[in-house]
Amino acid sequence: MGIPNDILHARLAFLSHFPPEQRSTAANSLLEAVRAGCSEPHQVVGYALEKAARRTWNEAAHTLRLLAELDPEALLAGARWALWWESLPLRERQRLKAERSETAIERWMAGQPPTEKQLRYLHNLGYRGPTPANRLEASKLIDGFMKGWKDATR
Repeated sequence: MGIPNDILHARLAFLSHFPPEQRSTAANSLLEAVRAGCSEPHQVVGYALEKAARRTWNEAAHTLRLLAELDPEALLAGARWALWWESLPLRERQRLKAERSETAIERWMAGQPPTEKQLRYLHNLGYRGPTPANRLEASKLIDGFMKGWKDATR
């Protein structure tokens, strides 16, 4: 089971208003409301805004307060995501987090050149094919050698 599209869009509609370094704080403000017992989107928003009003030093709280004025529907969408997320069993939340993390890491690795250490290791393993295009490709080749894949040698 992955994240349903409507929930995924709700999460993205909310988080898109925050710079990357504020997103976890913003999401946690909504999750905190659900964990405190809020069970309806408007309750979640009210609780989060009440807390944000007391956190004047916090940039994410400031953005949250602005969002209530500029795009309240995005804030409610984030609340719907938080309610859905907290309704999942712990193991499912952990699985989804791991899946998202793995995807993010692979996306990052695909944009980075292979390291010298990876290239030396491939050479020591006997790889004589073309230089891998990025860290992800090099990592997959190394995994292939470690698992004994015949096509890893190219």
